Amino acid sequence: MSALLTLKEVAELEHKDYFTVTKQIQRNKLEAIKIPTDSRQGFEYRVPISELTEKAQARYYASLQQLVEQPVLEEPETPEKYEQEIDELTGEQRDEIAFWKRAIDSWRSYIADFPKQRTEKTKEFIKIFNSMNPERAISERTLRNKYKLYKDHGDVALADHRKNRKDRGSTTINETLQNVFTQWWLDENQPTTSYIYKLVEAWAELEMPQLLPIPSYDSFYRLTKNIPLSVVKYFREGEKIFTDECAVYLKRMYDNLDSNDIWSSDYHTLDIFVRDDMTNKVFRPHVVVWIDVRSRKILSMALCESSNSDGVIIAFKKAVKSYGLPREVYLDNGREFLVRDFGGRGKRKSSAKNDYGTTMLERLDIRMTNARVRNGRAKVVERSFKQFSEEFSRLYLTYTGGRPDRRPERHSEVMKDETNIPLRSEVETALWTYIEGWHNCRESQAEGLYGKTPNECYETNLVKKRTATAEELDAIMLRTSRLQTVNRNGVYLKFGDRKVWFYDTDLVYNYLGHKVYVCYDSEDLSRVIIRDEQERRIGYATILEVGGYNKEMDKEAIKKVKSLENAQRQLVKGFKAERETETPDLLDVMLRKAQQNIDNNTHTYEAKVIEAFTTEEKTMPAAVGDSTVLDFDKMTENAKKRRGIT
Repeated sequence: MSALLTLKEVAELEHKDYFTVTKQIQRNKLEAIKIPTDSRQGFEYRVPISELTEKAQARYYASLQQLVEQPVLEEPETPEKYEQEIDELTGEQRDEIAFWKRAIDSWRSYIADFPKQRTEKTKEFIKIFNSMNPERAISERTLRNKYKLYKDHGDVALADHRKNRKDRGSTTINETLQNVFTQWWLDENQPTTSYIYKLVEAWAELEMPQLLPIPSYDSFYRLTKNIPLSVVKYFREGEKIFTDECAVYLKRMYDNLDSNDIWSSDYHTLDIFVRDDMTNKVFRPHVVVWIDVRSRKILSMALCESSNSDGVIIAFKKAVKSYGLPREVYLDNGREFLVRDFGGRGKRKSSAKNDYGTTMLERLDIRMTNARVRNGRAKVVERSFKQFSEEFSRLYLTYTGGRPDRRPERHSEVMKDETNIPLRSEVETALWTYIEGWHNCRESQAEGLYGKTPNECYETNLVKKRTATAEELDAIMLRTSRLQTVNRNGVYLKFGDRKVWFYDTDLVYNYLGHKVYVCYDSEDLSRVIIRDEQERRIGYATILEVGGYNKEMDKEAIKKVKSLENAQRQLVKGFKAERETETPDLLDVMLRKAQQNIDNNTHTYEAKVIEAFTTEEKTMPAAVGDSTVLDFDKMTENAKKRRGIT
């Protein structure tokens, strides 16, 4: 009779899963024998080796050959795991021992008075015990096995030793297969374990058939679970995730900070849709906040259509006017924060030769520190943003969820009705009410707050407050353009691809062709301040009218520009008119001066060499050395030397 194999053994030899083999037997595609057992089913299937495919039979006999070649080790009478001391076990294992000792003691006490009914009373005890301990039900078989182990090996035998096996984490997978599988699986594209397993199997068939059959899929799956989490995070999810979740970081201490020592800022996209009050455009708004690091109190906010530097500066002005000036600001490396006129380009600075003026933070004597690139832990406001989503955004009908799979099913229908979409101004007012009246007034167990509210912590730790008058702040906290040259249309500010021109007659008259800075308030562009290269204020300019293709608007723009042109023309004419005096005739002055120069001419024009001009033909000398031949060129050279002419 051929050997009988369990279904698990058949599955491994045929490279199929357990359930596929079971279905084949149930559908009479694979012959099997039923063996009676004590299991719930009452029997188990066994498959004769002759029913397997040729490849599976070859694998079976190859495994038998390996077993024959390996030496058989005698198992010690007492397993090593039962020779441990109680102190060597984990707390969980000691709890396990205590549980089973209580169960065994209760069982032995329950059946002690019924020596001839122990089987029935044991079943009765099991029912009572399980009803009293539904979360930890036990079976009669397990109870008797535990009792036997307890008698043979003592308390230690009652512990679950599976987690402490010496071979835990080890594998029978060939080292070469392990390396290939690991290299392919540890990739940022995050291939699935099952797919890599199939590729490894295909590679082994092509390149290393001696390693066939490779271990089961479950063996490789367990291999992935034994790879350190930090390794998985680094290679499958990227360096940033590894840094944020696995790498050691500096534990920040807040107790040595005071309120207003350090402020931080960040943007967050709200999970709702709003309508613009003027254009009716629908969009998800971006909120920028400034937060005090010591107390985590949100000091100000601004709601914008997109993340930009204007929102950062507008919110910063609000915070400064309400709470004074910070000693330092701590910002990430977003473009909306690292702008030339606010704090400078920071780590984005590309050239030492720039045409930037003094930054706003420099004028306010505030130091700017930039977080390390891609350092998510630097953002102390992230927790607040999560609360915005959970406690504020979810209250709106246009809530859209942070991801598409979290979007409410009704969202599409809601967005079809414009009246369901709140106005931007309404949301901005409501959000600030939530921040000031809910977020800042709520007790927190965050590091350094010790159960206080942000408002209480800010007040307690506010030791020094630097302030300035509203007029001084308005003057200092203006945005500044790059250095530019004043041209005939004045100066301009560039917003995206559009240039907005500002003009002043005196400015163009006095500084045409000069380089200047344009200082402006992004909330009021009706007038700008002009400063020279030394950043001294030299004047103002107002927004210049522009024409288009609308006749009425075009007429008004032309009138405005014409009036500015006339004013400039009058200034130009006035320059000469102011300097008009009784002046002589130009021709008379020129002729009189020329005659004076003629009268004063004392130069004589005597030459040292006189050469007579003759029309007679030149004749050659009669003989060499004839003394009558004159060399005028030689004479001229000698005369130049005597006069010092070179």
